[in-house]
Amino acid sequence: MDTDLMDAQFKEAERLFGQGKIEEAEAILAPLLDSEEAQAKAANYLGIIRQSQGRADEAGALFERALEAAPDDREIRGNLAFNLIGRGQWAEAKEQLQKLLAANQNDAKLWTLLAKAEQGLGNLAAAIEFLDKTLLINPDQPELREARDKLAGSAGSPARSGNGAKPSVLMCCQKSLETFALGLCDALEKQAFVKRVVADNLGAFQWPIQSAENVWLEWGSELAIAATKEPGLLADKKKVILRLHSFEILGPQAGDVNYEFVTDVVFVSHYMRQLFNRRFPGRLRGQRVHVIHNGIDLARFPFIPNKGRQKIAFVGKMDAKKDPMLMLHAFTFLKHRHPELELHAAGAPDNNRYYMAMPDFLAKNGLEQETAHFYGHVKDIPGWLADKDFILCTSPFEAQGVGLLEAMHRGLRPLIYSFPGAEELYPASFLWRNFDELEALVTGGPEPEEARRFVAEKYSMTRQADSFLKLLTTDEEVVEERPALPEAGHAD
Repeated sequence: MDTDLMDAQFKEAERLFGQGKIEEAEAILAPLLDSEEAQAKAANYLGIIRQSQGRADEAGALFERALEAAPDDREIRGNLAFNLIGRGQWAEAKEQLQKLLAANQNDAKLWTLLAKAEQGLGNLAAAIEFLDKTLLINPDQPELREARDKLAGSAGSPARSGNGAKPSVLMCCQKSLETFALGLCDALEKQAFVKRVVADNLGAFQWPIQSAENVWLEWGSELAIAATKEPGLLADKKKVILRLHSFEILGPQAGDVNYEFVTDVVFVSHYMRQLFNRRFPGRLRGQRVHVIHNGIDLARFPFIPNKGRQKIAFVGKMDAKKDPMLMLHAFTFLKHRHPELELHAAGAPDNNRYYMAMPDFLAKNGLEQETAHFYGHVKDIPGWLADKDFILCTSPFEAQGVGLLEAMHRGLRPLIYSFPGAEELYPASFLWRNFDELEALVTGGPEPEEARRFVAEKYSMTRQADSFLKLLTTDEEVVEERPALPEAGHAD
């Protein structure tokens, strides 16, 4: 069938239906049921018509026919789920809704329908949980909140949402800073209701914060400063969690937060906690203080065994934080002693100084351009790491080094500069303090399996989510052990 003709027929049928000319619309749609290309859409349209006429059984049969022809169509599956709810077929409706929610956990309407299905099945605790999820996503529903509290009263459950079987938390983060939080949110959602708000201005956070029971402020950025100084915004919260990383502790931002309304402060390492206390002494008074290290998604970086000793990878923006000139100095030192080595760097230069300096450095040190490969921004880091052998870090300071952990779990051997606090995060055998120690790691450092095992045991996203859940559900301070206990020093 001609696509343009088919589209015109559907538009005409939709127009007629909108004008109440149902028989004329049906006359257009009925023949299309025999067309392989059009039958799913035609059956869905006819199902909508039957539903509007109160002929629910016929509508359900049409929606099922449409879904059989187009099993990936979310609109059709949603229509069928709504139809099943209306006919009291709770178990069948639940099955369709769960399939829809598997692809979109943030659809408040779907959670409301699933709550209704669970209520119809007599599962009141589950119904309350799913209404809590709806209200976490869209708090501005006073009638639904009232219905939820009535249901909770009849089930003997707590009236306030969030105190049911799962805890709830609102994660607030400024745009461009959400990278570390999103993976943790995904892992945490298996055990908690997590609402995420990522925006540039405080106004976008105010209503969600006012309606939330627990608030998680990601980074001690301008958002955390403004939110903690906004009169009354955080006053009645059960928990206000502030998670600090590095730039806000190295800079002034962490000192500008009003900690009066913060109940829990999370540091990503013991060293960052110590540094905060040195830079901002006496700022924390009565808050619960936690140390929860960042975790990585192990499944996203599957291990590749049998690595060689040739390709050195460097991942990160070419800026002062990562010190790309030290990277080139280190590589030059190694290249003159081990001609087989290659440098592969993922990340674009941060400014024109590095654009000019890096190729100039290579030329002046007698290194051909082919020995150092610069890829710019790389989207698929797991794929890009697949054929690399080492991961090099030349950063003068890191809070933790998540990219290093991901590379090690992928199978790369660590070449990590011993930045302040590194000895608490990584075994001494992974670290170098000077170029002689760097060369020793290249020729005889830890094997890939040793590095992979260390990351899997100490830095999994599952471990991080479990620690964060304990923070949410108890009044205990969650202080993880140092992943690598400081040793006396490198073997000389």
